[in-house]
Amino acid sequence: MTGADAMKTAPAAVLVAAFEASALAEGDGIVGVGLDVVSVSKMSRLLAAGGSAFLERGWTQRERSDANDDPERLAARWAVKEAVMKCLGLGISDLDPRDIEVDSSESGVPSARLRGAAAEWSRRLGISKIHVSASHEGGWAAAIAVVASGTRQQDPETEIHRQEGP
Repeated sequence: MTGADAMKTAPAAVLVAAFEASALAEGDGIVGVGLDVVSVSKMSRLLAAGGSAFLERGWTQRERSDANDDPERLAARWAVKEAVMKCLGLGISDLDPRDIEVDSSESGVPSARLRGAAAEWSRRLGISKIHVSASHEGGWAAAIAVVASGTRQQDPETEIHRQEGP
C-alpha cells in the first residue's frame, strides 16, 4: 500500500494492516483485532451511580491506583479491556473484566496482563503476543488491541503476560 493509498483508507484499517504486516513478517499470525471507544461522560455517570462497587467489579486495585480513579484514565483502560475481549472473541458476559489488567510503562506505553478465564482462553487460541494502544482526548477514550500466535522467541517487552489467581 502506498502512502497515497493509506491516506484514502480509514485510520483503523491502516492500523490493522500495519500490525498484520509487522506480525506476519516476523512469522506470527494475527489471531484477533479489537477496537473500542468509550465516552468519558458516560463513564463518569456510571462511576457516580455505581460508586466503589462499580470500581471494584471493573478494575483491579493496581489499575485504579495507576489511574488515580480518574474517569478519563479508567475509560481508556476499559476501552483496552473491551478491545482485548474482542480479540479473544469474547464479551463482557464471558469474562470478569479484572481478568484483563491494563498497565502502563514509565513512558506511558500500555500493556495488558491476562489472568483467569482470559489467560486460559488465550492459551487455547495459541496466543503468544498481545499489542495494545490507548488514547483519551476530547471526552473520548479509544483503544486497539491485536493478538498474535507464533513460535519464535518472544521479546520480553511484547510477550503476553499471564497471571494465575486473583
